[in-house]
Amino acid sequence: MPAKYGQIARRKSEDNHQSGVGHAFQRGKSWQRLVGGFSAGTLSCGYRTIVQTELQCFLYQGGFVQSIRKGQSIGTRQSSHLTQIQRIRGGHFVDLDRLQIRVVVSALFQQNTFVAWRPGRRDCLLVDPGLEPDQITRLLDAEKLHPAAILNTHGHSDHIGGNQAVKQRWPQCPIVIGEAEAGKLSDPAENLSLLFGARLVSPPADKTVADGERFSAAGFDLKVIAIPGHSAGHVVFLVEGQAPCVVFVGDVIFAGSIGRTDFPDGDFAQLAAGIRQKLFPLPDDTILLPGHGPETTVGQERRTNPFVGENAGGS
Repeated sequence: MPAKYGQIARRKSEDNHQSGVGHAFQRGKSWQRLVGGFSAGTLSCGYRTIVQTELQCFLYQGGFVQSIRKGQSIGTRQSSHLTQIQRIRGGHFVDLDRLQIRVVVSALFQQNTFVAWRPGRRDCLLVDPGLEPDQITRLLDAEKLHPAAILNTHGHSDHIGGNQAVKQRWPQCPIVIGEAEAGKLSDPAENLSLLFGARLVSPPADKTVADGERFSAAGFDLKVIAIPGHSAGHVVFLVEGQAPCVVFVGDVIFAGSIGRTDFPDGDFAQLAAGIRQKLFPLPDDTILLPGHGPETTVGQERRTNPFVGENAGGS
């Protein structure tokens, strides 16, 4: 985490998430007061004001996340497969057989939509389709793929914004979400889209899943792990049978950060406990694919994450 981020993140973790960040957001004030020395310009989003620097983009939906480099294309971050996705701070490439991934980044929230499939197959998993569904469908068409399942890690609007468009195009594709999150799909207040002056809704869930449940689609065997705290029914999806392990973690944890916990059903202690008890016991080389920002590993976050890592302040 860059020093400027660290100066903020190393405040007492719970105070940071439940006080400073949330109160600034709720009052609709400039985020500049949170970023201190950043030279910031403003980006209008509904009736809220979000601060975006020239070289860094503060990801207000979830924690303080690695900066987005100026000039990085917003749209599709493509790689031939995961052997081309570089490990954060690791300096070498991840070598995973039988798994191909593309990432579509929604401009507004810099949210990651993951498209994952097995080589030789045309069906795929679509994880957290975001607010730019046209980008997603163009990618699927280019790769000649069709989604076998939409996996929503949680029900916040930036992670479900593409559900409706995908279902319209592929009506047989089921929406899968944690059982405690299903209500957010149809409730703009609960999915937080009302915060931005919108009334976003998704088609209802076709299948709800619970902690420890298994789900299979597109040649993938997935284990559902419930980790609430950012959102009450948040789940992550662990791809079984991969070495190293791969987990789609949504807004639970990021490279050098964790998800915000100042939402109505957020809970910092619950989130921190879930990460430490359910993610950190996984092998160090486990790849975490988050809902915002770059990929990271369990070992990296266990060692260095300023909120939940071994030397986390105030924890």
